[in-house]
Amino acid sequence: MPYFDFHLHATLKTLFSQDSSKTSPWDKFDVKAIPWVLKWCSEFEYILTSQSNLTQLIKNNCNLVCVAAYAPERAITADPFLNKQAKGTLSRYLNPNQLDFLNGVNGANPNPYQVVKEDILKVLLDPARFNVQDKKVVVLQKGVAYNQDDHTTLYVVFTVEGAHTLANSYEKNKVFANDVIDNLNDFTSVLNFPVISVNLTHMEQYPFANHAYGILFVSNDAFKPQGKEITPEGIKIVTACYKKNVMIDLKHMSVGARRFLIEQLRTSPDFAAINQPLICTHAGFTGLSFKDIPDYLEYKEENNTGYGYVLWYKPKVYQSTTWTSFNPSSINLYDEEILAILQSGGMIGISLDKRILGFTEAIDRADALMDLSYEEEYISKQEKQYFLTKGTTGQKMTEDYCITNQEILEGGTVNPDASFYHLCHFMSHILHLIKVATNGGYDPVKALTQVCIGSDFDGLINPIWCCPTVESMDSFKKFFIDQFPFFARANKDIVALPTGFDVRDFANKLFFENGRDFVMKRLALLFP
Repeated sequence: MPYFDFHLHATLKTLFSQDSSKTSPWDKFDVKAIPWVLKWCSEFEYILTSQSNLTQLIKNNCNLVCVAAYAPERAITADPFLNKQAKGTLSRYLNPNQLDFLNGVNGANPNPYQVVKEDILKVLLDPARFNVQDKKVVVLQKGVAYNQDDHTTLYVVFTVEGAHTLANSYEKNKVFANDVIDNLNDFTSVLNFPVISVNLTHMEQYPFANHAYGILFVSNDAFKPQGKEITPEGIKIVTACYKKNVMIDLKHMSVGARRFLIEQLRTSPDFAAINQPLICTHAGFTGLSFKDIPDYLEYKEENNTGYGYVLWYKPKVYQSTTWTSFNPSSINLYDEEILAILQSGGMIGISLDKRILGFTEAIDRADALMDLSYEEEYISKQEKQYFLTKGTTGQKMTEDYCITNQEILEGGTVNPDASFYHLCHFMSHILHLIKVATNGGYDPVKALTQVCIGSDFDGLINPIWCCPTVESMDSFKKFFIDQFPFFARANKDIVALPTGFDVRDFANKLFFENGRDFVMKRLALLFP
């Protein structure tokens, strides 16, 4: 059976090479080019490696994917660390002239929409340019039929990761909703390309919506949220998307922006006739309800800034031989948001990023409260009311509720050859989906048709070891089929599987059928 992926970056890593010497999206990233010090002291080898290049996708029968159209933000392309690597062994991939162009050096005036559009037309959709003759990439536009048994073709639809990708400038004071809307129309009506969804925001603050803090290895205040909910410019974009049957992806929006969309915009009279399903294409869960938020955090105000610092302690809910945990950072979904997506008829793609799924390496931190594992986050001061909803914080920051470093160590050695503990974190998300649906009065059988894989491969994720690349999708699926019944049984007192649940049937839905069916329904709306 083929595989489906709701969110991956088929050509992101080629975007940093220059057109005259463009690296091929069909070739694997040469990890030998990574400086040895960087490989020795980090997991960049596994982050930078090709997780889903075009050859990998077709060879491993992942032939229906939502490709993320994404223009890396200026705070990323201008990062000193990145530009330093461009002068070394990684220059083949990080071309310094290309970085200068993206950074506007020497009078360059890059247009993010044109950069991404050209990359799609000249890189993703032009195999002949890279001497690939026997395989092709096909956009599922009007008049094109999808053939799941075609083993030489990658069929694609698009998501737009960050509305800034559709802007005409990288300069924030020159980023306007009208340009975004015009370029969305060009992409969908002139090029006739299907856009399933748009992320209103991404990693950096843009004038459309507040974002959730999500990038840890680049230190720049531009990545720290300082806005509030969704701006009037952002509302323009949401309205235009909904009128075109394009969904808004909740991923990367701040919790305030998400709640504003769900609880205010979508319930207003102006949206009654145009509402589209809610989706999250590459999600993790927090394991928490909104009301639980203050019980798991410490908050510290940052003077003379627009943001505050949050230290999260990680809820443990499900276990096998030891406990797993969720990542409660607000980039992930709270229970009420999961239920809202289900009730809207939407879809959730489960990310394969181990941090998003809740895994953290055990650390030796003598001053950590009760030896608890933790996550760090910055939040906008303008949205702190969404977090500090009680008079106190940290009421459940104990070993009874939060995972400890010792419990993580009991999960066993975690490396590319030992992956069971990572699988448990993934399986925890499936159990939690059932639990949230059941507790919310939603049919759990139906809920299990509204979840799929949204790997985020070939972005800059640190993958779970049970599926580090799309090449492992077969073994990952078999591993899930083998282990999920036992994991569910170990947690039967917390959540019950639906009557008649069949793990093989569900695995087929999870890894392919759910996503395929959802995309085909959306295409019928985009191309009536």
